[in-house]
Amino acid sequence: MRLRTAADFGAHAAERREQLGLTQSQLAEKAGVTRDWVARFETGARNATLYRVLLVYRALGLSLDACAEGNDV
Repeated sequence: MRLRTAADFGAHAAERREQLGLTQSQLAEKAGVTRDWVARFETGARNATLYRVLLVYRALGLSLDACAEGNDV
């Protein structure tokens, strides 16, 4: 999946959260952020810091891989 915008990252996290059967509150507790922050992140809010995004991704068992443009795998 190619993630290019804040909305892409939030939608990806929301999809994974739902696959895992987690509520926003459960994810927030697991990641160490607030439920309000999770809600804003999932809707693409631009105030999501990379640090918190990585906390949420880690809590969801997701990782980020960097690829050169045109070398998606």
